[in-house]
Amino acid sequence: MFSSKSKNKLKVDLERASSSSSKRAIPVLRPRAENRLMPRKGVWCVCSVYVEGGAGREGIILDVSKSGARIRFRNRGTLPEIVKIKSSRIGLNRFARVAWQTTFDAGLEFIVNSPKSLSD
Repeated sequence: MFSSKSKNKLKVDLERASSSSSKRAIPVLRPRAENRLMPRKGVWCVCSVYVEGGAGREGIILDVSKSGARIRFRNRGTLPEIVKIKSSRIGLNRFARVAWQTTFDAGLEFIVNSPKSLSD
């Protein structure tokens, strides 16, 4: 499979790497401390996220807590600042503020007072 020339080159490269003068320590990745106010519960259920004007997007709730949820969408798109999220499976029907957003995911923070501009 390997020619003798490529075996020799591989051997030289390995020797060079092992005799490297820089003996830097390999960083150890440790889990970050959980800074959330409420513990999250991992779920996997379908939800609908509605924006002003009644337009909705279907998504998946990845995790949820008393204070918010993380949602993943199938398609790209941006959400406005305030949305309404519904999921009959877990009995969720709340208004939320979009705390952060990436291409397909969004973090929602539940709000107590429902805005008057969004309708049921």
